[in-house]
Amino acid sequence: MINLDKDMKEYGKNHKVPISLDDTLDFLIKTINDSNSKHILEIGTAIGYSSIAMAENTNCISIDSVELDHSRYLLAKENVAKHNLQDRITLYNEDALEYIKNSDKTYDFIYLDGPKGQYINYLPYLMKILKVNGIIFADNLYFHGMVTGAIPVSKGCRAMIKGLHKYIDEINSNPNLDTKIYDIGDGIGISKRIK
Repeated sequence: MINLDKDMKEYGKNHKVPISLDDTLDFLIKTINDSNSKHILEIGTAIGYSSIAMAENTNCISIDSVELDHSRYLLAKENVAKHNLQDRITLYNEDALEYIKNSDKTYDFIYLDGPKGQYINYLPYLMKILKVNGIIFADNLYFHGMVTGAIPVSKGCRAMIKGLHKYIDEINSNPNLDTKIYDIGDGIGISKRIK
């Protein structure tokens, strides 16, 4: 079993902060370790739960994590400091699209867990900073069953669900990606850049 911070998990539950599901996190850690990924970009830090889990349970060298919400970013900074991981986790308090548009870094693993409707807009820029043989690990592709049609799409979620459908179509048809979608957690897409 991977090492997790139970207090952070409890905080997320009590304050309605979205954090990774246990089976998603297990699969994330396994995928990072199996691919021997060293430089990770996370989009959607929240309170730092998954960043810390990745740092403590893999051999990655660095994690850059981007969070727009300032209060969550500050809490994530506290949590990273409590775990003494400031040398491996760098947090950015900015819009993820702006970060990836302007980044001069490259990554061999991208954990995509930010605003779901933006995944399709992020993708062209992610492809520019993802190394060949690198992986995009996209969470919540089913979005509680709304994407698969298991439950009706609520009115406020229509644009986001449409965006997720576009993202799924693109990763499945993009000739530069080898994609598999897994019925784990809330739906996970693993796309490997093949060229």
